[in-house]
Amino acid sequence: MHRRWLSVPLLSSCVSAFYPYHTGDGRHENNKRFIPLGIEPVHEGDSGPVTIDIKKAMLKRNNLFPVLNSSAPDVPNAMAINQDGSDYTYFSTMKFGSKGQEMYMLIDSGSANTWVMGTNCKSNACQIHNTYGSEDSTTLETTTQTWSMTYGTGEVEGVVVKDTVQLANYSIELGFGLASSASDDFNNYPMDGILGLGRPASDALGSPTVMQVLDDKGHLSSNILGIHLQRSSDGTNDGQITFGGIDSSRFNGKLSYSKTINSNSWQINADDAGVDGKSVRFKSKTAMIDTGTSYILLPPDDAEALHELIPGSDASGETFTIPCSSSANVYFTISGVKYSVSPKDYVGKPTGSSGSCQSNIIGHQAFGPDDWILGDVFLKNVYTVLDFDNARVGFGTKSGAGSAGDNTATTSGSTLSATSGARSSSASASTSGSGPASKSQTTISTSITSKPSTLASTVGAGAPSASSTGASDSSPFGESSGSGSSSSSSSSTYTAADSRANLLLPLIAFAFIAGLIL
Repeated sequence: MHRRWLSVPLLSSCVSAFYPYHTGDGRHENNKRFIPLGIEPVHEGDSGPVTIDIKKAMLKRNNLFPVLNSSAPDVPNAMAINQDGSDYTYFSTMKFGSKGQEMYMLIDSGSANTWVMGTNCKSNACQIHNTYGSEDSTTLETTTQTWSMTYGTGEVEGVVVKDTVQLANYSIELGFGLASSASDDFNNYPMDGILGLGRPASDALGSPTVMQVLDDKGHLSSNILGIHLQRSSDGTNDGQITFGGIDSSRFNGKLSYSKTINSNSWQINADDAGVDGKSVRFKSKTAMIDTGTSYILLPPDDAEALHELIPGSDASGETFTIPCSSSANVYFTISGVKYSVSPKDYVGKPTGSSGSCQSNIIGHQAFGPDDWILGDVFLKNVYTVLDFDNARVGFGTKSGAGSAGDNTATTSGSTLSATSGARSSSASASTSGSGPASKSQTTISTSITSKPSTLASTVGAGAPSASSTGASDSSPFGESSGSGSSSSSSSSTYTAADSRANLLLPLIAFAFIAGLIL
């Protein structure tokens, strides 16, 4: 890899949780990406999992950029959302207050604070987004409690309020932030607020988080989230978040779990990364799992080491360029499993140089020198489970078209391919019973009308800091689980029986065919 300064525009290198990078697309000036770590509260509905279909939303909320409306979901407890064909920001629509004010909410697993832009907010960002206030609801309850959030390159502050929120078929009482001020960093994003899906320990509002309320009210079969982010180029537009269940039709084989290493984030140990089977030999790395971060963010030295293995790559400060035609198999190893990242995801927009494209793996140190953020560029290649009760993150190899490739698990020196099941279009539920949790797993399958879409662009990531005046701190799946150790990656994906079965089946098939020939 050659290191030289290229004419790839970098809009900002600020530290916090909004990291806007220009992605090389010259169609608009607002081709930035939101990279936060944010989350928060919610409350009621029928027992069982809730599924929210996620598509991609426009780069701005106002009418300068038309929003492509998705078709109504054809499964229970589902909420369709809009998309703009971008793979970097994911939104769902929620309704607030007695009049059902619709708000586009960025889905963010990186923090535990939910907030929306208020009608009294005079900031430029609030003027070009949907806002919410007392004129939109007769049931809005305000408090004198103030709060503030500082993201990577954005800040927001306001007061804590409470009102009815509609989420899928639920109508819930939710405490959330009402922004009275938002920095210009939010100008170019379609989001009207953030739906927090992070760990409760990171909550700054002093209100129960979304998952806490749903669980406390008995609406969740398991206190988990199942996340499927789909890339626009596949044309399926079937991304979804399942509350309280796992959609087993979205992945092959078994889930591989890794224990989180702290109580306030979805941060896990990472083993290594590499390209085309050649390992970088990273040691003692961690990975933050963040749906609010668009790219993969690695500290500069780590990003450079990885790009050195990608043929034809060049460095330009925090950003890198790679051949637009790159087919290199980039992978990240977590709990012994190699997860491939498709070139559809790590190859970004053309830079203007012939055959050169922006890399969607950015060299930016958001936390410590050994801390990574695995955002949407990575998450589109796996099915992700966030398990609140058991403090673990699960990954499954994507099933069907659009999967990154044959992700593999290494157990006792053997490499086993992750295999199994075709997608089902019918809904089903099953329970299984081992592990520390007392709740049963609910597995659902969904069928969603697909719609073609086009590709847009943007960026995002970083842990936000938050403050709130007067705020207080507020399952078995039949899969192998990692141990509770925080010092090493821990997860087992295959049993000995699985290994023997994988070895015997080819022999049985060969013997059968040989018998027919003889």
